[in-house]
Amino acid sequence: MEKRRLVMIIIVILAIPLFIWLQFFEVPNKVKIGEAKLQQDPETHEFEKVKSYENDYMGNNSNMGNLFSELPLNKYQETFEIDSEALSLTMHYNARVDEIGKKAEQAVLYNTTAVFVLIGNMQKIEMKFEDKSYTVTRKNVEDWYGGKLDKLKKVDEFKKDVQQPLIHEDSGVWLAAYTKGN
Repeated sequence: MEKRRLVMIIIVILAIPLFIWLQFFEVPNKVKIGEAKLQQDPETHEFEKVKSYENDYMGNNSNMGNLFSELPLNKYQETFEIDSEALSLTMHYNARVDEIGKKAEQAVLYNTTAVFVLIGNMQKIEMKFEDKSYTVTRKNVEDWYGGKLDKLKKVDEFKKDVQQPLIHEDSGVWLAAYTKGN
């Protein structure tokens, strides 16, 4: 009987720290990893997570870097260049469009729209992948949405007018309109 009681006490002593470790460390880490993976996809990205980077001017390098680090495809980012005279940004990615698939084109649409909505004076964004490059202008995005982009600052409007069409519509025509003339 004493051996049995001793074994039970040892099991309880080992089980409690194991339970605490699982509950407070292992499970939350897995949740964070899953959430980070969802943020890589334009269809599941949460626009409200980047609203804090809203700025009238693009000149703040750390703000631009932080904004792009929260947008889809951030795991493929290498460097970016800001041209404050031309009001443009070039983002370099260390991946090929044909490797990423349709998510690359969706991210071009999502990311450029988000940046134009949040950064007031940004006029042109070039997203350079290893095999392809996309140049999008504010004018083309505004033409697509029929005018100023202010209404898209509301999370619900952004989700309805930008994110939902990415899921339900072919992005080819949309991408052609965004990149026309470039």
